[in-house]
Amino acid sequence: AVALAAVLATELLERSQRELARTRAITESERAWQFATGLEGLARDWVRRARESGVGAELLDGRWSQPFEVAGGMVRARLLDQGGRFNLNAMASADPDQARAAALAFRRLLGELDLDPALSESVRSSMRSPGAGRSIPLAHWSELERLEGWTPAVRERLLPFITVLPDAGTRLNLNLATPQVLAAWIEGLEPEPAARLLARAPFESLDQALAEPELAQLGGTVLADRLSTRSDWFMVHAQVTLDGETRDFHSLMHAPGKRYDARYTSFGIP
Repeated sequence: AVALAAVLATELLERSQRELARTRAITESERAWQFATGLEGLARDWVRRARESGVGAELLDGRWSQPFEVAGGMVRARLLDQGGRFNLNAMASADPDQARAAALAFRRLLGELDLDPALSESVRSSMRSPGAGRSIPLAHWSELERLEGWTPAVRERLLPFITVLPDAGTRLNLNLATPQVLAAWIEGLEPEPAARLLARAPFESLDQALAEPELAQLGGTVLADRLSTRSDWFMVHAQVTLDGETRDFHSLMHAPGKRYDARYTSFGIP
C-alpha cells in the first residue's frame, strides 16, 4: 500500500510539473506574440513618419531598432523591404499578357543567376488551378519545395532576389532593385546599363528615373506602370527575448493598409 501510494504520488507530482511547464510555455509564447504584434504596429509607424518627413522608407531596410527593455527581457524589430525583389505572384496575374510577361522576366532572371530558365515554366505551371482556368497566387515561396527543379542550391541562390506578394501588379522599386532583377523585369535592359542606372539611385521621383538615358531610350513612359521609387510591402522581423529564450516572428505588412491587415505571419520562418 505504501509503495502504491508512493507511485501514485510520484505520478501526480510529475503530471502537475508537466502541466505547470506547459502552462508556462503557453504563457511565454503568448507574451512574445503580443510583443511581436506591438512591434509590427511600431514598424508601420516608422514607415508613416519616414514618408511624412520626406525620407524614403527604403532607408529603413534591414536596420534593427534600438532594443526595448520589457519585463523579463528585451524586444527589437527591423523592416525587410520587399519592393526591390521579383514578385513571383506576378506570374499569377489575371491579365494573361501580364502573366506571360512576368514569366518571361522570371526566365531572364534565372538566366542572369546561372540557373535553369526552364524553372520559370515549372513555377508558373504550379500556380495553375486544374479545371479552374485561372492561376492561384502563392502564399509563400516554400510552396515551391515540391518542384523537381527547386533544389536547396536553387533556393539559396534565388531567395535574395524574389518575394511573394498578394498583389500581382506590385511595381518594382528602382531604389532597392538589384541589376539582375531590374534587367529581368525590363525587357531590353541589359545588366550593365541597369547597374549604371542603379548606381545613381536613390531617385526622388519616378519621372526623374524615367528621364535617365538607360530608361528613356526604352520609352520611359511605357515603363511607368512597372516601376516605382517607393515600397508598400515590408516583412517585419520582430525578435523577442524573454527569460533568456529568443523568438523570431515574421509578418508581411502592407504599409498603406489597415492596422490589422494580416497577410503572412510566421514563427521563425521569413
